[in-house]
Amino acid sequence: MASLAVALVLLTGVLWRSFLPMRFGADEPGRTIVLAPQRQELPDGTIVELREGTILSHDFSGELRRVTLARGEAHFQVAKNPARPFVVTAAGVNVRAVGTAFTVQVNVSAVEVLVTEGRVAVAEKPALQVVAADSRTSPGTLVDAGHLAVVSGTGVSGQTSSGGTIVTPLAADAIEDRLGWRVARIEFSATALAEAIALLNRNSAVQLTLADPTLASLRISGIVRADNTEALVRLLVANYEVVAEPVEGRGVVLKRR
Repeated sequence: MASLAVALVLLTGVLWRSFLPMRFGADEPGRTIVLAPQRQELPDGTIVELREGTILSHDFSGELRRVTLARGEAHFQVAKNPARPFVVTAAGVNVRAVGTAFTVQVNVSAVEVLVTEGRVAVAEKPALQVVAADSRTSPGTLVDAGHLAVVSGTGVSGQTSSGGTIVTPLAADAIEDRLGWRVARIEFSATALAEAIALLNRNSAVQLTLADPTLASLRISGIVRADNTEALVRLLVANYEVVAEPVEGRGVVLKRR
């Protein structure tokens, strides 16, 4: 049986902290680190993103494409193959899909499945253990995109399921919040503001511009989402002598106060 175990190890610590004014030597080098979830491509072309501390293995030797999530949370963008359904097993729960996108998270007392595209079938074992690849049925609870399925009484605690499956629709902002871990964070340490802005501008629709060249060498430290220039602007205005002026068609212009 061919299988691959994957463990995600990222830098630990606080992922959100304010930018505080600090003094650095003129010759002290800055440091920029991108903190991002591990991204893997499985043999069938499925793309998997793994949250910190996640352990996952797969076995595609049989009729089904089987993945086992032992711990943590993973997002799957499943390659379409109607002849070989894709099944994720996590703490006694099976999630079956053909070509769709969803996350599976193993908690202390529950398994949570958030569908972001298409539809999946969620069932407790052994319901999906004997599903043949050519089966026309999908035993279990069907969960559509934009919905969260919670199977209680399962999880890393090893308890026996007793609560069943509850499916709840989620608003777009709630989905975005739950999937926030998939967005890279950038850690700045004595980084020149010009360098920080250039990096954020590559990942955000809101573009930042320095109107005062003397701000380019301003050193900043902290962590922000790679796509959140608004957060950087708020922190600069609050902690540095910076004024932000929105300009139609030009994003935000930063000036010295």
